[in-house]
This record gives sequence, structure tokens and C-alpha cells, in this order.
Amino acid sequence: MSNPESKVSIDPWRDAPPVCRVYSGYAPFRKLLEAYLGNTLKLTDSPERGEREGLLVDCTESMDTLTLATQKFPDHPIVAVLSETEAVGAMEALARGADGVIALRDPPTMWRECLNVVLGGGRWLGGPGLDVQLEDKGSSYNIATGRRHAGDVTLRTKLFVRDRLADKPGE
Repeated sequence: MSNPESKVSIDPWRDAPPVCRVYSGYAPFRKLLEAYLGNTLKLTDSPERGEREGLLVDCTESMDTLTLATQKFPDHPIVAVLSETEAVGAMEALARGADGVIALRDPPTMWRECLNVVLGGGRWLGGPGLDVQLEDKGSSYNIATGRRHAGDVTLRTKLFVRDRLADKPGE
């Protein structure tokens, strides 16, 4: 006899593309994302907020856009879109309230993974090229402030970052 509590819950969002709004002061940014990502993500302009909806913020020119976005959309999980993944930009985006960071050049499959993690309540620190030494004794673990996160990096996050850093060539 099977125990009903032992059933594995199935992710209802598994096969659906993540839904996102785009926040940018540069009008062609959305078209750039649509062309690059195709059907990997679903971009919305609906006046109604969806049940599970994120916000992609154009931080390719300035992090000030992120500050404005967090004020305008305080309840949306936010992913900062950088022109390239680099530690300083990623840490600044997280400190300004982003839930995740992705680079324009990251493959569409990574965008989908990032959005699924962020929409599920997690944090995304970028791809395997991100060189962040969270294990250093002098590192600050208070990398984000805001209502959604305490700012502390959890053991799971530290292990995730360490695991992803091991993917770098030469290690």
C-alpha cells in the first residue's frame, strides 16, 4: 500500500516558459530579447500581473534602472540583465535588490534556468564564469538588502556557487 504523503510533487511550471515583464529605458531592448530568446521565455505587457511573473531589468548601461524597477515593481522577482557577467556588476545588482543576475550573452537555456530559480524563490548569481569568492573569511555575506531576502548567503547558495565555479576551465 503506498503512502499518499510519499508522492513526489510535480512542478506545474516545468513545461511552461517563464513569464516576464521587461523594464528598460531603451525601447529596442525588448525586441533584442525577443529575437535572442525566442520561445524560451514569454514576455508580457498585460496590465494584470500573472500568477508567476518576473521582471527583467536592463542594467546594461546603468544600475540606476534597477533601483527604479525595484521601486515600481516591489513584489516582482527581479533579474538584472548585464551586458556581461562580471563579479562587481553581479554583486552590485544583488545589493540593489535583484534576485538574480544574467548576461545578455548567456545561452537561452541558462535564461530559462535562471528565471525558474528566481520565480521559485531562489537566487541566481550567474553562470560558471562568475568569479566570486564567497568562502573567503573576509567576504561579506550581506550581499542584498530588501524585503524579499535577509541578505544572508545560505549554505545551499555557497555550495551552488562553489559547484558552478568548479566548471571554469583549468580547475
